[in-house]
Amino acid sequence: MLADAASRTEKVRDLGTCHLLECVDEAQAVVITKDRSVGALYSRIGPRHLMVTPGDLSAFRAALLKLGYVLPERT
Repeated sequence: MLADAASRTEKVRDLGTCHLLECVDEAQAVVITKDRSVGALYSRIGPRHLMVTPGDLSAFRAALLKLGYVLPERT
C-alpha cells in the first residue's frame, strides 16, 4: 500500500504557472498558430486555447503584434 501511494505521487507534477489565452474562435487560433514567428512560443491546448509560459509571453506579444494583433497587458 505504501509503495502504491509513493508511486502515485510521482505520476502528476506541477510545472508552474502559464498564461491561458483564448481566441475568439478556432479559425483565429489557426491563423495565429500557422505563423512561423509564433512557433515554439505556445502550446495549443484546445480548438481556441493557447498556453504560453511567462518567459515566452513578451516574445509571443511581439510576434502577435507583427501579425497585427494586440494582446493587452493584464491588470
